[in-house]
Amino acid sequence: MAAAWFMKEPRKRASSRKQAGSVRPTGMAERPVQRGAIRLLAMQGIEAVHVPNGTHLAGDKLARIKQMAALRKDGLRPGFPDLILFNRKVQLQVGFIEVKREIGNDLSGDQEDWRDDLIAWGFPWALIRQPEEALDAVREWGWIK
Repeated sequence: MAAAWFMKEPRKRASSRKQAGSVRPTGMAERPVQRGAIRLLAMQGIEAVHVPNGTHLAGDKLARIKQMAALRKDGLRPGFPDLILFNRKVQLQVGFIEVKREIGNDLSGDQEDWRDDLIAWGFPWALIRQPEEALDAVREWGWIK
């Protein structure tokens, strides 16, 4: 005979002493979202080029500062969108996609500035958190049906 509910051991609860920021969000990480979006866009004949502005730098603090200074001289621009899209079906069309992990992460101030500038200059821009949202974006832009 099964033990009564009041005789069972109590469940262990998650510690309430976890530090803020120590819990990682669940859901798809940014890299698989981006790779999935690139594959889906390619199936529609849309070329997606990754801009590696969010690179991880190696070495101690001074080495990273030097690397960042060199990268900025080479054209790194914080906040620039992750993907540049090229649609060559009728005439060349260019658009931009910012990729974020499925859960968490909002746009940084630099990313908001780039978004606003690109839209003001007449370029389509989108934020995606799932690969399929890239297709939704280009559909909204009128690139596919």
